[in-house]
Order: sequence, then structure tokens, then C-alpha cells
Amino acid sequence: MNYVPIFLTLFGMAATFLSPVANAPTKHVKPAARPVVVLELFTSQGCSSCPPADRSLQELTAKAGQDVYGLSFHVDYWNRLGWQDPFSTKQFTDRQRQYDRALNSQTYTPQLVVNGKQDIVGGNRSKIEQAIIAVQRQPASAFVGVDGQVGYTGNQAVITYELSASGPYRVNVALVQKEARTAVRNGENGGQTLVNTNVVRQLKTFDQNGLSGNVSLPIPAGLSADQMAVIVYVQRTDTGQVVGAARCSSSDGHHTN
Repeated sequence: MNYVPIFLTLFGMAATFLSPVANAPTKHVKPAARPVVVLELFTSQGCSSCPPADRSLQELTAKAGQDVYGLSFHVDYWNRLGWQDPFSTKQFTDRQRQYDRALNSQTYTPQLVVNGKQDIVGGNRSKIEQAIIAVQRQPASAFVGVDGQVGYTGNQAVITYELSASGPYRVNVALVQKEARTAVRNGENGGQTLVNTNVVRQLKTFDQNGLSGNVSLPIPAGLSADQMAVIVYVQRTDTGQVVGAARCSSSDGHHTN
């Protein structure tokens, strides 16, 4: 009796059962939903109460880890009082006032908005920490998974993103400068060198119905890829509540000055 052909046949069958991955189609994995916290700080270099809030934002973001995202929006209404904040824009003042109307709040600095639904004085560290814990205790089912990649081409940051569920959602894509040091000459902080982190330099906001999209943002002059990051965060269109966020990973592209 010839045992060799039988042995080879059985061996081939066993190899097929033991190695199904080779023949199986690759499954696409959606980004996982998880509780995330987005801290939007409305601040100004012309405001003497703001530096402690700026430091608090940096510390809270670093301490809490990757699921807490800090964003520093510099408003422009302090500019008439002695110091022109180089990072301030009317766009960010308008964003703050939209929140104030929705939350029935006054406009002030430093004002911190937590996940689009709660405003806190930016220097009130204990209350902010309580708000972070409350969000982190929410079930993952209340959130949407977000994933994103960014590449730098010429003077543009090209971002692609994906959501785990379709909207309608409001998508915010923020290009931030990781750290900025500014010698302030005039105003309430005159004579100080201020350190700001995650300073929003570009922001695009738009409504999204599908699961994915792409957007380009102009790169501010003088910034290199290692000085920047891109954060994508998603809000409900009816309540403004933040339900997902992610810091984009780098693709193969590189930006050079």
C-alpha cells in the first residue's frame, strides 16, 4: 500500500484548516467608539487671568492621556486693550459667542467649554477635573469612533477621516501649533513670556452625513510638521455635544519649509 500520497493529501487538508487567513478576505475595522473629552479654551494673551488657565489646559491634557484633547482658541476682543494677540481671530470669537448663546452664558475669558455642553471658568481646575471624570464615565455607546490621517504637501495639510457611524454630525478639523512662546510687550501681561499649547491656527467646521471625508488646511508660515498636530472632533448637530474625537496619525507625506 502506498502511504505517501495519502499522507500528502492529509497534510494539505490540515494546512488549509490551520491557515484560513491566507484565503479569507480582509475585513475593514471601523474606528472604535470610546468616551472622549474635548476641552475648548477661549483665551487671550492680553488677559491677565488667562495664563493660569493656559497652564492648566496643558497639564490636564498631558495628565489625562490621549482621550482628552485640549484646544486653545485665541479671541480678538482683547486686542484693543494694549496687546495684539498674534493667534487671535474673529472666527474664534464668533465660535465662543455661538457657544454662549447655546449655553446661555456670558462671554468671558478664560472660558472652557467641555464637550460642547458645559462652560467652566478656565482656572477652576477642580471643577474641570470633575467634568472630565463625568464624561469618562459615560458608556462608549454614547460616542462615535473617529480615525484620521494627515499628510503635508507643499503648504497644505491634507486630512482624511473616518467615523464609525453616519450622521448628521458636525465635523471640526483643527490644525494646532503644539507650543508657542510669545514675549508680550504691552497690555495686562506686558513683560512676560507666555507659553500656549495646542494653539488652534486653522479650523474648518462642516456638516457630515457619510462615514468618511477629506479636507485640506493651509499651513501657517514658519511651521514644520513636527510643530503641528491635527485633531478631528465630531459634534451632534442638534445639541452641539461632542461625541467623538481623534488626533490624526501621520501618513507618508512630509512638510518642509
